[in-house]
Amino acid sequence: MLTYVGGGSAKFWEVRQDGTELNIRYGRLGAAGQTQVKSFGSAAAATVAADKLVAEKLRKGYAEDEAAAAPVTSPPVTSPPVTSPPATSPAEIAAEDEDRLTMPAAWLRALHPRRGGVKVTVKRPDPGAPAELAARVDGQRQLIRDSLAKCSDPEIAAAGAAYLAGEPTPLGAAVAASVVAESVPWNERTSLTLFADAWLAERGPVFAATAVIELASLGLDATVYPRPVRRLATDESVNHWYGRPWMEIANRVRAVLSTAPDDEYAEVVAALAASREDGLHQRVAASYLAPTEVEWVTDDCAEVSRVNPDLALELVAAVGTPEHAALIASHVQGYYSMHSLALPATLVDGIGTAAVPVLAGWFDDLYDAESRRRLLSVLAELPSDAAMRALLDRIDHKHAEPAFLRAAARFPRRAMRMLAASGGTSGGKVPDTLLRAHVLAHPGLVDEVLASVDATAAGRINKITAAPSVPVAPLDALPEVLVSPPWTRPRTVRKPVVVNDLVCTDEPAVVWRPGERDTWSSARPEHRSWDRSRHEWKKVASRIAAQIAAGGQTPSYAFDEIALFVAGPDELAAPLIGKWRPGDLWGVSEWMPQVAARFGPAALPMMLDSARRAPVQVAPLLLPFAGPEIAVLMAEWLSRLKSVRASALAWLARHPETAARALIPAALGRPGVPRRQAERALAVLAAGGGRDAVTEAAAGY
Repeated sequence: MLTYVGGGSAKFWEVRQDGTELNIRYGRLGAAGQTQVKSFGSAAAATVAADKLVAEKLRKGYAEDEAAAAPVTSPPVTSPPVTSPPATSPAEIAAEDEDRLTMPAAWLRALHPRRGGVKVTVKRPDPGAPAELAARVDGQRQLIRDSLAKCSDPEIAAAGAAYLAGEPTPLGAAVAASVVAESVPWNERTSLTLFADAWLAERGPVFAATAVIELASLGLDATVYPRPVRRLATDESVNHWYGRPWMEIANRVRAVLSTAPDDEYAEVVAALAASREDGLHQRVAASYLAPTEVEWVTDDCAEVSRVNPDLALELVAAVGTPEHAALIASHVQGYYSMHSLALPATLVDGIGTAAVPVLAGWFDDLYDAESRRRLLSVLAELPSDAAMRALLDRIDHKHAEPAFLRAAARFPRRAMRMLAASGGTSGGKVPDTLLRAHVLAHPGLVDEVLASVDATAAGRINKITAAPSVPVAPLDALPEVLVSPPWTRPRTVRKPVVVNDLVCTDEPAVVWRPGERDTWSSARPEHRSWDRSRHEWKKVASRIAAQIAAGGQTPSYAFDEIALFVAGPDELAAPLIGKWRPGDLWGVSEWMPQVAARFGPAALPMMLDSARRAPVQVAPLLLPFAGPEIAVLMAEWLSRLKSVRASALAWLARHPETAARALIPAALGRPGVPRRQAERALAVLAAGGGRDAVTEAAAGY
């Protein structure tokens, strides 16, 4: 179920597929809502339509309601019993339901499907994929030829050439996919599933699975361009930050294998068994595709932990027993695993609540709030004492308490029992406060829980239930301001004073503090490769100029383009900096300070464009810059974005005169959001010691 709360609205929307029909229900939260049925020519068409409808709602601001869960229809190896989603009212949650694992719909959409695991809808291979892939490869044919020309492995070169000649083998298909994938932006890697669909539709699952095995063993030589394909060494791995393109393709093949007929699947497993003889990378990929082969996974987890621990991340989705998890857990970092729900949901699908120690260990590796919230939300769904204990042990963390409250609503008996047993030992006073609120909210469960706890815990619960209730005060005993708050009474609205045609004509400038520019100009030791000699500066500059002429951004994270503005020749970089717009802002806090220090005000248009798309990362980099456009942007952030409020306040304190001159026209303009934002920023500026700056700026108009 998707929900939207905001702007005076509180509504829900959900879609369920029944063969060729979509059953859509929508309406106000808390109401039964309205229903609508749409029919399609095939189940596949209905699935495509459902995906589009969900994507459209998500773009409009709807969010996944984690409480709206879909039942797990096949229990993992160590999971508790499985049932339909729990009721939302505590009185309706039966004791046995607290020991049943359910998977939220968001998990089902994200996880890597496994044969014998939770049932998910798997799309059939697109019959049009082979023709689409052929067209795509034709567009990259010269790039593939150039890569093959530099390839030193005759087997790879011959297989790639045969593929281009229309005689594909699994290795040749993998070579082409490897080269093409290199040119695909990391944020568009999901488009690589086209290779999987084409292989499956045209050549069948054995070919597709074997091609994935070959692809997993290939890498690109980054020291030359075009990059030739080569075999990866046993102890070699690819940087996880950039992702492994073979995983996108492998995930699609694995999903199709999860629903394949038994005889077809057996044929694939036999082919994978033969491919496993070729090396560790091939074995890891085989275990990923066929996690049903438990002995393979056991052997590979053990070998990876000894020989190449970096490959452990690729085995997480193959884990099927707690012993598998124990072998690789110490080699898998949370910050690689929790960027989405895919791996945690897949791990739970594989080993159920036995995943808790691994998930709890990942929490300590995380440094971003979103990943922490995501992991805590996963723990909150797991029906086990270990999961709730993990939440209680971290209750002082910023996002742990909301996650625990969700878990307590889902598992009220367990929460009461464990809070009573904690007795203030987990997180100080917080568990005691939570216990009191929980007991008062669930009086009907008290007797049942008392029968299952020791005398000390029972004493804590009884102390709460025995406390005298606070009487409700009559209205006439309350102060007038509480009985009739000011906002409930009509009031006279003052007409704002409007002064039109005020314009701030200040030119943008940079005001560096002592030593600040030198600090920004210096790259960290690990980021001193921008000026390496292999860059072909003229080609890079020509590519940027073409992008500017076409009116577009850099299509993805382009190291060479960033390098031009960090360390390239002035005669090439300076004419382009004013109109260059980087498309992907990954690592912007590392390279943009150097560009800002080098080009000063000339870099400001690029920085402002980037700041509007990534305010959290770029806002601090605008602190040395002064100008009307920056002032208006800071006023907007001050009112609208809590995440960059500190940067906005720091900028106002650093440039009070500039801020005042730039914001007075908007603060005296026609009523609306820009005026309110400017008024607030000026009030904050005045309250922070900039009153004289505001009055002097006003006098200037």
